[in-house]
Amino acid sequence: MTVSGEPTPATAFRLLFVCTGNICRSAAAERLARRRLAELLLGSAAPVQVHSAGTRAVVGAAIHPDSAAAVRALGGDVDGFAARRLRRPMVTEADLVLTMTREHRQAVLGLEPRALSRTFTLREAADLARLVGELPGTAGTPAGDPRSLVGRMAAARRLRASGAGDDVDDPIAGPPEAHARAVASIAECLGPVLEHVLRPSSRQHG
Repeated sequence: MTVSGEPTPATAFRLLFVCTGNICRSAAAERLARRRLAELLLGSAAPVQVHSAGTRAVVGAAIHPDSAAAVRALGGDVDGFAARRLRRPMVTEADLVLTMTREHRQAVLGLEPRALSRTFTLREAADLARLVGELPGTAGTPAGDPRSLVGRMAAARRLRASGAGDDVDDPIAGPPEAHARAVASIAECLGPVLEHVLRPSSRQHG
C-alpha cells in the first residue's frame, strides 16, 4: 500500500487538491487525506498518490502555522511540506481533482478543459460521493474501481445545484480560529470522498 507523494506505478490513483497559495486549505487537505487513506487502505496493494498545488502558490513555503496546528490537532503530519504552483501536467495526470472553491475549479479547467468529468469542488465531491454510494448499480462497479466511481460522480452532477456553499473560505488573513474552521470543514468533506470513492479499491486487494 502506498499513500504518498512519492513516485508510484502507472496504475496509481492520483488525487490532487487545489487552492490559491497551497499553504492553507489544499495543503491541509493533502496531509489529512494521506492520514485517512493510510487507515482506509491498510494492507491494500492499491497505490494512491496524493498531491496539492496552488493557482498562485507561495512556491516552496511550508504550511501556514495556524493551518499546520489545526492539521496536527486532527492527527495529520505536516513535516516536509513545500507549496507547489499548479501546472497543466498535474491536472492532466490526476484521476480526481478537488478544489477549495468554484473559482479554483474554473482555474483548473482553464488549464485543462478535458478534466471537467474529474474536477469538483471538495464540498461538491462530498455530496456527489454520498449520492453515488446510494445510487442503484454502484455496488456492481467492477472491483469498486475508483475511476469508474469518479465518472459516476460526474454523471450525478445533475442531481444537485452548485452555489456559494460549495466554497471553503480562505483563512489566510484570519485568526487561528478561521484556520481551525477551514481545516475542520475540509476534514468533514474528505470523509465521504475517501470512503465512498477510494475505499472500494482496498476491498479489491484486502
